[in-house]
Amino acid sequence: MQTVYEAANAAEAHMIADLLRQEGVVAHVRGEHLQGALGELPAAGLVRLEVHEEDHARARDFIARWEAAQPPEPRATEAHRSKGGGCLGGLLVGVLAGTLAATAFFRVPTATDGVDHNGDGVLDERWTVSAAGTLLKSEADRNLDGRVDFVSHFDRRGQIASAEADDDFNGTFETHLTFVRGNIDTAHVDTDGDGFPDLHAAYANGVVQTNTFIDRATGLPLRVEHHRLGKLTHAELDADHDGVLDTEMTFSPLGEVTSRRARPPSP
Repeated sequence: MQTVYEAANAAEAHMIADLLRQEGVVAHVRGEHLQGALGELPAAGLVRLEVHEEDHARARDFIARWEAAQPPEPRATEAHRSKGGGCLGGLLVGVLAGTLAATAFFRVPTATDGVDHNGDGVLDERWTVSAAGTLLKSEADRNLDGRVDFVSHFDRRGQIASAEADDDFNGTFETHLTFVRGNIDTAHVDTDGDGFPDLHAAYANGVVQTNTFIDRATGLPLRVEHHRLGKLTHAELDADHDGVLDTEMTFSPLGEVTSRRARPPSP
């Protein structure tokens, strides 16, 4: 283990350790109990962060960027120094300022880059990143008509969390997606442009499993389709629109109905 940072106090050490953990670096806080034993005495250098040797360079680079993002410390006045509560108040203010600065460091947009796919001088893909270099949002013009039609949002670890898509390229984002571990998890689509998401798709590890078509009037399923490797295998249908899936159908690999029967009522 190697020391990567000497903290002013245990609170600061744990905060930076948490930030490093979000970057994939495991940091250990050392010396906080020694600091506590000294009471009000200065304990500079006692509280420190240690990381594995192979993570040292990456941790130091992150901490350097974090330190550069911190606001300058205000100069203490005699009045503050003469008050017994000044140290605690200053500590709380410092921790709060550090937390806010860290949030801004990771979440406030600071730069935009992208790709011009057709060479017309306009970015067809745009990426917005924070001061830490974490990707916050991406926007894409997939059909190169000059309008953004796919927007992705990323969490503080830089992993995609959600997205909106205009899949018919009419200027309206009718599709809303959620993601888990980088894979599509759900999709909600307004297929007819009436403002109601009438198609709900469920995925497993990014692979579509079911498509559920919803009746706007009742909010209940009209049809539930089951897929395997992109092919429709079977479905349940509310044939008489009474809110109950009463019919079962199976399909051939070419999508032809191979069987149709009444679905047993639920017990």
